[in-house]
Parts: sequence; C-alpha cells; structure tokens
Amino acid sequence: MKVKFVLGILLACLALAGSLAAQPPQAPVFYARADLLVTIEETYELDFGSKSVITLMSASPLPGFTLDRFVVVFEGGAPQGVQPLKYDKKSERMGVLESVLSYSGEVSLGSNGYNGTCKVRALTVMRRTTWYPLGDSIEVDTSEFAGTGLEDVTLKITLDNYAPYAVKQVLGPQGEDLLDIKNQEALGAGVVKVDPKHVEIRVSRVGFGKYIVKVERSDAYVLPSAMLVVEEDFIEQTVPAKGSKTLTLKAKSGWRPLGWIIVAYSVAPGPLDSSYVQVEGNLANFVVERKDEFEVRGASLLIPPLLLHYWIRAYLVYGSTVKVSNPGKHDVQLLAIPVYFREAGTWTSKGVEITVSQKDLGTAYAAFLVVQVPALARIKSVTLPSGVTISDFENYTAGWEGEWRTMVLEDHEVSVQVKNGAKIEEGVYTIAVEWSPLRIRPVDAKKRAVVGAEVTVEGPFKTSGVTGVDGVAAVKVYAPGVYRVAVKYKGSTVGEVVLGTLMEQEITIPCALYDLKANVKTALGSPIAGAQVTVSGQSGYTQSLETDDDGRALFTQLPAGTYTLKAEYKGVSAQQTVNLSADAVLDVNLGILFELPLLGPVTVTTAAAVGAASALVAGAAFSRSRRKEEAEIELE
Repeated sequence: MKVKFVLGILLACLALAGSLAAQPPQAPVFYARADLLVTIEETYELDFGSKSVITLMSASPLPGFTLDRFVVVFEGGAPQGVQPLKYDKKSERMGVLESVLSYSGEVSLGSNGYNGTCKVRALTVMRRTTWYPLGDSIEVDTSEFAGTGLEDVTLKITLDNYAPYAVKQVLGPQGEDLLDIKNQEALGAGVVKVDPKHVEIRVSRVGFGKYIVKVERSDAYVLPSAMLVVEEDFIEQTVPAKGSKTLTLKAKSGWRPLGWIIVAYSVAPGPLDSSYVQVEGNLANFVVERKDEFEVRGASLLIPPLLLHYWIRAYLVYGSTVKVSNPGKHDVQLLAIPVYFREAGTWTSKGVEITVSQKDLGTAYAAFLVVQVPALARIKSVTLPSGVTISDFENYTAGWEGEWRTMVLEDHEVSVQVKNGAKIEEGVYTIAVEWSPLRIRPVDAKKRAVVGAEVTVEGPFKTSGVTGVDGVAAVKVYAPGVYRVAVKYKGSTVGEVVLGTLMEQEITIPCALYDLKANVKTALGSPIAGAQVTVSGQSGYTQSLETDDDGRALFTQLPAGTYTLKAEYKGVSAQQTVNLSADAVLDVNLGILFELPLLGPVTVTTAAAVGAASALVAGAAFSRSRRKEEAEIELE
C-alpha cells in the first residue's frame, strides 16, 4: 500500500510538471543582425623612393569590438608600379588600383619601378554584432558613443532575403522618421541607406541615441537569395515647373517588379532656385547629389562667357510606382530606369550556379546576377563562363569590348554584370560559397550536454551529425533557407527547433531528457545492494544498472515517455510503470523480509505461505547464527 500511495502522489506531480517538456516548434524564429561599425582613419604619405616595400598596420579595435577589415585607399588611384603584396582583396577601376583590403589588419605594398610618394588613407573598421529576434521592431542604442569624439560610427541592420519581413520605418534619436525623403535630403545623400532588407545609418552624422527599426511580416516580402536583376532602357521625361510625373512598372512575363532608379537634373544659366524634385514611393532612398557651376567660353569674346549651374539627384525607389513632383520654376529632366528581378541558380555544396542566356534576358539594357548569403556563409569567388575565376577583387570595373563591366564581391553578397547594352556573356556562372557548420548543442532538463545524440537538419538540404564529447554536433548546410533541426537520443526524438536565421553562434536546443532514480528496498525499508534494475521504453530502448550500497540506481537523460521499471534480486522481482515528463524518484519494494543461507531471500509472500511462526523462528535462528559468526570474526 505504501508503494502505491507514494507512486500515486509521484504520478500526479509528474502530470503537473508535464508542461515543462519540450514542445514541438510551431514556426521559425528569425533574427535581425545589427552591426555597429566604428572606423578610424589615418593618413600617410608613402615614400617609395627610400623603401621598395612598405607595410601598414591597422589600429587596435576598441574593447568589445573585433577587426572587420583594414582598407588602404589611394588618393586619386595608386601610381603605376605600386603593387599590393600582402592583402586579401583589392578594388580596381579601368586598370587603376583604388584600394587594398586586409582582414588580418596588415597590408604590404611594393614598388615595381615607381620612385616617388603617394598619399593614402588607412581605414580601420571594427565591428560589434548583436542579434535581435524579429517581432515588430528592433531597438539599438548608440548613446555609448556620445562624447567619445568618434567621427565615423555606422549602424547596419540586415534581414535575410528569405525571411518574411521587410523594413517599414526607421526612427532616429529624436523620433524623426529617417525614411521620410525630406529628412534624408536634409541629412545629405547616403547618410541613410535603405532597402526592404537592409538599413545603413551613419549615426555619427545623424546623432547618437536610440534608433528604432520597425518591420512588418508577410510572405510577400520573401526574396530569393540568388537572382537575376535586369535594368530596362531608361525613360526620358520632362517634369514641368509646378508639375509632376507618375511612373508605374509594366508587367514583365516571368519577372517581378523591384523598383526604379530615378535620376533628376537641371541645367540653367544663373543661380538655380533651391527647390528640387520631390520623390514619392513605397520605399525611397536619396543616394546621390551633385551640384556645381561651369563656364562656357570660346576662342574669343565674340560670344561672351556663359556661367551655367547644374544639379543632379539620384534616388532608388522600391515598389511598382513612383511619383516625381517639381515645385520649382524651371523644368527638370528625368531619367527613370525600371528594374525587375527573378529567382535564379541552383545551390550545391560548392556554391550556386546561375545560367545566363540572351533569350532569358530579352530586351533588358543591363543585367546582373546578385547573390546574398546569410552570416553563416562567405562568398569566396566568381567563375565566369569563360573559365576565369575572380577571387581577390572587392570592386572591379573594366572595359568590355566597347562597353564596361562592373563586379562587386563582398563577404555576404556579390553582384556581377552579365550584360551591358549589346554585350553579354552567356553561360554558367559559379559563385563559390564557403559555409561554416551549424553548431548544435542539445541540452537536457538540467542544461547538461547530451553526448552521442543524432542531429538531423532538414530544409533546402538534408544532412545529419552526432554530438561529440563536448556535446556539440557540427552540421553543414549549403543553401539559405529555413531548416528544421531534430535531436534523436536513445531511440526517441527529444528536441526540435525550426531555424529561420543561420547564425555563426552555437544553437542550444532544450531536450525532453530527464533522470529517473530507483531506490530498491526490502519490506522493512532497508536498501538492497546489487539488485538488477532495468528500464524499458516504448521506443524499444532498454538499459540495466546495478544498485549501489545504498540500493540506488540512477538512469540519466532518459527521453520523456512511458517506461516500465523492473527490479530483480536473486529471483525476486517487482516492476512499476512511470510516465516520465520530469526528473523522478521511484521506491521499489521487493517485499524481502530477510535472506537465508543457501535458500536466498524470504519475501512477505513466502512467509505468509509457510506460516508466520515458522518464519519468525527461522528468522531468529538465522539472526543468532549471524551474530555468532560476527563474534567469532571479532575474536580472531
């Protein structure tokens, strides 16, 4: 009765604690990556007349920051004969070296025939990354930089392309809407950069304080990670004074609308008025501004010189429709370029392969392949259909049989121009991508590591791994997307999570694994050492242990579920059933009264069968015999 009473209370407690067990995941959790970038700039005049090799080193990162990159920028381009010797990437425009990048913080430059000096800017970019679970908004406080004298602090927010979220509003430290085009224009072109998946703010220009990025969730915001982007022939328009123009992207079979490149400009004699165009769209970004004056003069003063003023402004507008208004007193000229995209490419363990053909691109004036990868991946190189592999360039612009071609190869995104005007390079482009492994750490209810668990990762790719002695399984994936991670241990699935964001951080998965301790006792409550205790689960898993001197057997990290526990000692056995959903302790009474030499244990049931008196006599005799043996041992 005692055992039944205790077991009843225990089962009731276990039922109450059942809510603590790991529940199957319902939806993936996506994160936003927030990078705070601090740039320290130093200027040098390099003298290649006295040294043939010059090495530059980055500044030391601030506490809590890591070195993101070290960039050496040549003022006006590097002189002919100056070559980078130690570096990771370089930027080149029309054969002129513009900058050199190093991830280690060291750049070496050599002179190959150049004897002179050149000026460079050395930029040390340090980074601190924080991940924020996506809900309605992301809040990043930059107040720590106020009063530090740092002149170049940038905040970057990144959402994965395949995440069903888009940027909807960005609020500055004063609560101002930084997506309002008038606020962008007041701050200056490029101070705020934004698209549906990215925000970049030069906070040292806007002001230090709290920034709030509001996002919205919808499956309509999912974008491919590899795509072809085409720019159609530009549209020329005149926006009359006090007038406006509204442009809407036309339907393009097989393509989705991305937005517009809008370039507005005006040239007139005499000073221009301060009224510029007003651009309205779903999401507009003010990116370029130029204004200046120039003089038109001939061989003589037969026609007197004419002073002209001009301004140019460029905007990126995401969405199908854009409205351009001209509140000024002069007409404004408008170049509008429609932009479309579509998913492209096949992901493999080596990267992504994208096939380009003239037939696919149709009448597009310019076309690009664009690949954007999660933080877990790094873009290593681009192999063109011609077989040429480009790996050590960050920015590259070169002549292309009468046209020009641009490429940008950054760590997490790449853009390769595949068509410009009549020039196109058809064939298969291979973007080599290096993936860091997902590091999965299953833990039990006590936060302990789980060694030898099978971890299965299933999404765009399916793969698996086993946790090592450190309790971590390193599993590689080869494509962006949502992955379901399941942990199987001792025949049961004990933990599961859906990964929306692939991060370079260890992922901990709580698992429904609990401890079960069996206390094996006699009918009088004494512990029984050396008893065999076996647990058997519904999954087919079984495990046997022997009780210690205190009659205990501890089964660790058992998957949640129903178990049969059987204790056996010299032919005497008893079993119980337990629904394990939390750590549990079971007292198992084998009903043994005492043990007789040669005969073995005498149970309550046996004693009842032979009579109580006989059992007591036998027990007393056995007891006296044991005391006599003990006394003789002590005398010896």
